[in-house]
Amino acid sequence: MALYVQTAGTLSTSSATLTPMQGLSLTIPEGVGTTAIITLNVPNPYAMGNDIPGGVFGVTVNGTASPVVASFTYNEGTPSSFGRVPTTLVVGIPLSNTAQTIQAVWAGVRGSNVIIDSPASLSAVY
Repeated sequence: MALYVQTAGTLSTSSATLTPMQGLSLTIPEGVGTTAIITLNVPNPYAMGNDIPGGVFGVTVNGTASPVVASFTYNEGTPSSFGRVPTTLVVGIPLSNTAQTIQAVWAGVRGSNVIIDSPASLSAVY
C-alpha cells in the first residue's frame, strides 16, 4: 500500500527549530512486524542568509522527531547566489499497534530563510 501528499504554492521558514511543513502530513496504519518506508522529497529548495545558509528536513512520528534528518548548506558564508539544492530523506518507521501520524518538518540553519516554490512530497510505502 502507498500513501502520498504534496505541497502547493510557495512555502518558507526561518525557524531555528523543526517546524511542520504545511500540507505534508499523513497517517500510516497499525501493523506489527512491518516497517513503513517514508520518503520526504524536496526537489528545489534554497536558503537565503549570510552565515553559510542552509536547511534541515525531517519527520515527526506522533509529534516526536525522528533522529534521521537530511540537510544542505552552501559552501560560502554569504553566497553570491542562492542555487537550488535538491534534498531527499528516506527513513524506516516500524508500524505499531495503532495508527501513527507522520509530519514533515523543516528549519533554517544559522538564521537562514528556507524557501520552496515547487511541490515537495511526503510518501509512505508499507
